[in-house]
Amino acid sequence: MTDATHQAEHVLMMQAAHWCVRLREADCSLAERQAFEDWLQSDTSHGLEYAKIVEVWDLCGQLTPSLP
Repeated sequence: MTDATHQAEHVLMMQAAHWCVRLREADCSLAERQAFEDWLQSDTSHGLEYAKIVEVWDLCGQLTPSLP
């Protein structure tokens, strides 16, 4: 894997993670939600990466806290 490919994958992962968190925030505007839809529709890889991030998010919610 080239550095450019690795960097592009990292950017995509960070974008998907941003949307995963941002869409769950109470102050996420309709314009932001539309921007997410635009981002999602702009490339099939976006939906795939977003689905992976959401899966991780959901799995993290099932973890038992380790601190008292």
